[in-house]
Amino acid sequence: MTEPSDKPVVLVVDDTPEYLTVLGEMLSPHYTVRVANSGRRALELVHVSPRPDLILLDVMMPEMDGLQVLSALREDACSREIPAIFITGLDDTADEIAGLRVGAVDYIVKPLSAPVVLARVNTHVSLKRAREALQARTEALQRSIADMETFSYSLSHDLRSPLSTISGFADLLRRIEAPRMSEEGVRRLGRIIDSAQRMDHTIRDILARIQADRAEMKRKPVDLAALARDVLHEAGPAYPEAEVVIGELPVVSADATMARQVLANLIGNALKFSSKAEKPRVEVGMRAVEGGAENAREVFVRDNGAGFDAQNADKLFTMFQRLHSESDFKGTGVGLAIVKRLVERHGGTIRADSQPGQGATFSFTLWPPTGPVPGADNTNR
Repeated sequence: MTEPSDKPVVLVVDDTPEYLTVLGEMLSPHYTVRVANSGRRALELVHVSPRPDLILLDVMMPEMDGLQVLSALREDACSREIPAIFITGLDDTADEIAGLRVGAVDYIVKPLSAPVVLARVNTHVSLKRAREALQARTEALQRSIADMETFSYSLSHDLRSPLSTISGFADLLRRIEAPRMSEEGVRRLGRIIDSAQRMDHTIRDILARIQADRAEMKRKPVDLAALARDVLHEAGPAYPEAEVVIGELPVVSADATMARQVLANLIGNALKFSSKAEKPRVEVGMRAVEGGAENAREVFVRDNGAGFDAQNADKLFTMFQRLHSESDFKGTGVGLAIVKRLVERHGGTIRADSQPGQGATFSFTLWPPTGPVPGADNTNR
């Protein structure tokens, strides 16, 4: 007769027919029950498909007792992970301890109580199936990671390389042949170069987003104020009209490279989206978290630029989501997705507040601060 496949399988091992019958009656409404009247028979039945989800194992049996059976089960790769519950007598404390040391997950004391038996069996069957589900998800995740590695390699080598060739030769053609080309021909060639470069930037940002998940974190004290000034030193010259104020910021326990990437994206965006304001202004600072714990602080980057509809704030942190046209502000729509992931990896959160034409403020909580920067200077430019 074929066993129902939807019920967990419980293998009952006992040399006493009465106990096999009693346990079978207790368990059969909820489980598929197999019985073995000896240890050697039990070792055979664990290989029958579907394999047991749980084994109820009597300690005192002739020829091969429960401890010997369990030791053999744990040495066999097919049965190593099957949970086993010992059935012991009232005065078998030593057997209980020995069984737990060998690898039993629990024990039940004779005389048997149906509620106790069902409760113990259900607990350990549920735990086993939860572990199996977790293992299946882990294996699926590992396959996804392997696929992502292949995808990353393809992006880096199979796509960026020909794009670089297209862009390089098109630029060379423009510089050498431009005098012999029509104005429209030069313009069209420029569009080829620009498109190839935009595609390369998009691929680069996708790789950066993948790296935000994969990169190993190396925490150390990071001075966010010094990091912000360093970012401004690199990004600022492209926006000479902008006034930038860097206020007091904490020293935090963070991965320095990731923290720099967070600030570089947010400060770079603030400079870019405020560049068309009459008097561009960007402020970086720290403030108390509204409704948060007494010492909770968040870092903010504020600008007086184009802004956006606050109803669309969540979209900003999704890959390729843009709230402004490419013709108004260049970009791939990936940077803020990277920022969100890096902040989350440090245990923080990020949010955005804005109104169209009234600038935007990005605020993020970070990893636990190790302390403020004493006497931090304001940097105005």
